[in-house]
Amino acid sequence: MNIGKFTKEDRVLIISELEKIQKSTLSRIGRSRKLFIDEKGMLYFIFGGKNDWHGIRPSSMKELLKYDKEGAFVVVKKYRTKLDLCVGSLSTFLSNRKSLVKTAKGDFQFHTVLTEDGMYLKEIPELYLNKVTEIPLKGFKSDINRLENIAKIINIEISNRDVKFTHYDLQAKLVLIGSYLGFRTYVAEPDKGKETIFGKTLGELCSESNVPEGSIPALSKDTIKYVDVIWFDEEGYPTHAFEVEHTTDITKGLLRLYQIHKLKIKMFIISEQKDKFDREIQKSPFVKIKEEFLFKNYDELDEFFESVKSFTKIQQKFLSNGEY
Repeated sequence: MNIGKFTKEDRVLIISELEKIQKSTLSRIGRSRKLFIDEKGMLYFIFGGKNDWHGIRPSSMKELLKYDKEGAFVVVKKYRTKLDLCVGSLSTFLSNRKSLVKTAKGDFQFHTVLTEDGMYLKEIPELYLNKVTEIPLKGFKSDINRLENIAKIINIEISNRDVKFTHYDLQAKLVLIGSYLGFRTYVAEPDKGKETIFGKTLGELCSESNVPEGSIPALSKDTIKYVDVIWFDEEGYPTHAFEVEHTTDITKGLLRLYQIHKLKIKMFIISEQKDKFDREIQKSPFVKIKEEFLFKNYDELDEFFESVKSFTKIQQKFLSNGEY
């Protein structure tokens, strides 16, 4: 399954869904892959993909302008497990087409901005596209082998009980917990090659080598890639962000989290410096959102990690033939 491009199979699914909704068969106009007309004479201009921008060739625009009719402006947002079908007014799009970005080659471009129940065009804010339905994608499967491998790593016994965990070991615990709970996991760009007590680098433990595309505004992307550990849901939306302040400055960790707080993500400081944390969140700019910062110490992280380790053993024992 291709989780990036908008494929022929995806387009077939969308056409089929539109035909069911409209109770009318759609036919392609000319050689265009985007322009369709149904039996009632209604036009459909269809775009799809995981990115927030789309291009229109001059020939497609010229073809579209031949028809003086209202129609459906359709944008399909593709995720790992589903397609979101959003529909707006084609006449509103056409009447505001001069607001579109024009490239050096003469192509037109527009950018979509996601909302809770649809999207709008950045260049044409008055064109709102309502989310009509979502179509699940077949063939998506959780990586069971990866889950089993994570469980094995979690259950590695550390021979020296008095060993002191490094900053990177603590990050690794957060990555392993998140991975086993079903999150996609990512560590800060500079830390990927760091060795951990679990016998693998942080980059090897993570599911993501880069911040998932299409889920984070460009302004936040440059900041979030430097956060110590991030958990994403299956669609690539960030859900939990962790700054591990082992020997480093809590203020810097708070600042990185503050810069992404508009993503509505749960933000954690993992540290033993509770007094300093309490002082820092009373200062500007943190005080404005101080309730959004969560503090957890190493014992609490370790308790969480050990509970996941215990669960993996119970799970394996229950699901195996008793020889685990």
